[in-house]
This record gives sequence, structure tokens and C-alpha cells, in this order.
Amino acid sequence: MKKLILSVLCTTCLIISGLSATASAGSYVKTDSWPEGPKVYAEAAIVMEASTGLILYEKNIHETYYPASITKILSALLVIENTSPGEVVTFSRDSVFNIERDSTHIGIDVGEQLTVQQCLHGILLESANEVTYAAAEHVAGSIPSFSEMMNEKAKSLGALNSNFVNPHGLPDDNHYTSAYDMALITREAMKNETFRRITGTRTYQIPPTNKQKETRYLRNHHKFILKNDLSYEGTIGGKTGYTSKAKYTLVTVARRGDLELICVILKVDTSAHQYEDTRKLLDFGFDNFSIYPINELEKPKIQLESPFFTRYNSLLDYSNTSIKTDEKGYLVLPNTASFSDAKKEVSFYPVSEIKEGRNVIGTISYTYDGMYVGGADILYDNIETPGLTHALNKKKPSPSDAPSVIDTEPESSGGDFRPVIIGLIVGVFVLVIGLYFVLVERPRLKRRNAYYEKRAKRKQLYSDDTFLDL
Repeated sequence: MKKLILSVLCTTCLIISGLSATASAGSYVKTDSWPEGPKVYAEAAIVMEASTGLILYEKNIHETYYPASITKILSALLVIENTSPGEVVTFSRDSVFNIERDSTHIGIDVGEQLTVQQCLHGILLESANEVTYAAAEHVAGSIPSFSEMMNEKAKSLGALNSNFVNPHGLPDDNHYTSAYDMALITREAMKNETFRRITGTRTYQIPPTNKQKETRYLRNHHKFILKNDLSYEGTIGGKTGYTSKAKYTLVTVARRGDLELICVILKVDTSAHQYEDTRKLLDFGFDNFSIYPINELEKPKIQLESPFFTRYNSLLDYSNTSIKTDEKGYLVLPNTASFSDAKKEVSFYPVSEIKEGRNVIGTISYTYDGMYVGGADILYDNIETPGLTHALNKKKPSPSDAPSVIDTEPESSGGDFRPVIIGLIVGVFVLVIGLYFVLVERPRLKRRNAYYEKRAKRKQLYSDDTFLDL
């Protein structure tokens, strides 16, 4: 019985401490150690981790440069967001003749028609300038209007050192960006499944059109994607660029496991150097940093076991709690650091700020060396809370029951069930104490009192016998 009471007491304490475990911050050790990146030919370069936005490497990342055709990453994203794949784009005279004839194109004629899907492949694979022009006109009606859309989108993403005046990136003194801004734009574009699929496509065919009897065969200009003479393990997307003023520009996205890296290089002197720089920078990122899923790191380390609650483990199992972290949240750290080196902060939103229909009730974030290295939303999963009724006692469904509709909503809309669970545990604890007193302590006191009464009688008898002898 004593072991039983001790078990209940320990279980109660562990559960109560577990409820506040997510709000405690990990230890933080200030350190200046950060992996040193390689030297590159590019005048500006960046490596950004996609899920967190953490900058792993930087060189002149906020200086402005001409982007050339990597501009088309933003243009393609806007086309995707403002059209449907089957829409028909009719090429105007301006789209065909208002681009430099020696610039990249796929020979579209005035009045020719392509679908938006075909246009996107022409933009991202072949970097076709007339296709980009026509798609921009289709979306916004004019190039100036589309350029306004580009700048608004860029600013909304935090790209504050960019200005776009055309959708294709052909030379213009007022058309510029930075490595950091292009990384932000690429990060947003890669969140779009259509963009993600097309940018990683090696080849594509455009069948005969209303103006062209021959099939057009497209292939990606990015050598790491095309994989003919150069390749890089894990490459899933990117975009090339070149003009005489911008020199070579290149955006590359590579993924290994959960670690996805965005590499942007601007103003490189030769084509060979742009791929050499990119390879070194991506190697630096993959070799020196690791990514951790936060929902795995935040799982409780204590398994609660009690012989008294064996039948009701699901009620006491912290892993079944309705409060969890988002599975899409990640933490990125140098390989020289550990999880305990990151400073954790947890914040819950006031009830008035929680939007109806959403289950995000707070955030958890981490910093290392003063930099944000990851975070996740804290979610409330409105799942059915296990009750004290044993599973074997549940009603078995009859053949007439409709299996297609299952009501998983709790009958009570009381929200968090933890106070109820704690109340039940405290009640059981009090009950066990009461039972212990009735079944163990009370009989023991009776036996003890009987013993002392009997002893007192013998003592009295002994005293009386002595008096009589005198």
C-alpha cells in the first residue's frame, strides 16, 4: 500500500511538472564560433537555409547588382499566383519585337498562342525573354503594371534593396537587386509546388501551335539540373542569368534530407566560376550545418509508468497531449554546437488574438550567437481526450451503425482537459490516502490501543497482588 501511494504521488508530480515543461528555456552558452566559409569569385554571394531563413554564408549580400535572367524567378511566381495553367497567352507584337533579338528566345511569332503551363516552362527552362514578356502582359496588361506587381511582391517578402522595371532582366540601370533579396524571393517561390516542380524539370516539349508546325524542345539551362556535363547531388531547382553588365548570375536550390539550401551568386566573371563557387558554397552548408525537427526535440524525455494506472496509460501519456509543435518547424545549428547551446523562447498568444478556426496558439523560437536559428508554431489539436472508461467496456458497433460518419468532437466544449485530469488525479490521491487510513492505519491503531489496554490491566493486577501480600 505504501508503494502504491508513493507511485501515485510521483506520477502526480511528474504530470504537473510536465505541463510547464514546454515553457522552460534551455541553457544558453554565448560563443563566437561559426564556420568560416570559402573564398569565391562572385562579387556577392549568400547561402540561406530555406525553412528558417538562416544565413549560413554571406558576402556583400545587401549590395545591389544587376540580376539578369534570375529576375524570372519572381516573374514566374507572379504568373503562377495570378493565372491558371490552362489559360491561353496570345503573343503581341511588343512581346516579340520589344526584346533584344540576340537575347534568349524560342522563336515565338506574333499572334502565336501558348498555355500558361507552356509559358512557365519556356520562362524557367529556356529563359525565353519574349515568353516572359507575353506572360507579364497577360497578367497585368502592360510591362509597367507588371513591374509594379514585382516590386510590391518583393517588398512584402522583405526584399528592400531591389527595384524591377521589366520581367525578364534585360539591362536597365534602374533594374537591380541584392543576393539577400534574391534568396528571399527564391525561398518564397520554392514554397509554391508548381514553381518547385517546373524549376527542377530537365526537359520539356511544346507541341505544334496555331503558328508553328514543329514541336519545340526545351531544356533547362542550369547545368546542375540538366546533369549533362556537370551535376551536384541534391539539386532541385534554380535559374541562370547573364548579360554583359550583370556578368554571370546563378541561383541554385539543393536539398539533402531535411536540409534545403538556397545559394545565390552575383557578378561572376565566367560560367565555369559560377558553378565552382556554387559547389563550394553548397558543400560548405551541407558539411558544416545540421537541421533538427523541433517537434522531435520537444518530445518529453520521461515515460510515466505506474502499476495503478496501467489500464489508463493513454490518459497520462504526455505524448498524447493536445498541445504540440508544428511538424514543419526546424532548428539549424553548426555541427560544432549542440541543442543545449540554443536559447529557447516560448510565447503564447492572448485568447483575444487567437483566430477562430485556427489551432495556432503560440510560437517557440531559438537563437544561437544572437541569430534566429529556427522556430515552430505551437498548435492545439482539438482531439478526443481519452476517458477513464476502459477500452474493453466500450460499446461494440452493430452492423446497422453507419461507419462512414465518425464524430470525433468532444461532447463538452470546455477546451483544455488538463485541469479535469489533474482534478481526477488529486481525487484519486485523496481516495487512496483515505483507503489507506481505513484499511491499514485504523486497524493498526485498534491493535495498538488494545495492546496498551491489556498491558495496563496486567500492571494494575500486579500492583493489587503486591498490596495483598503485605
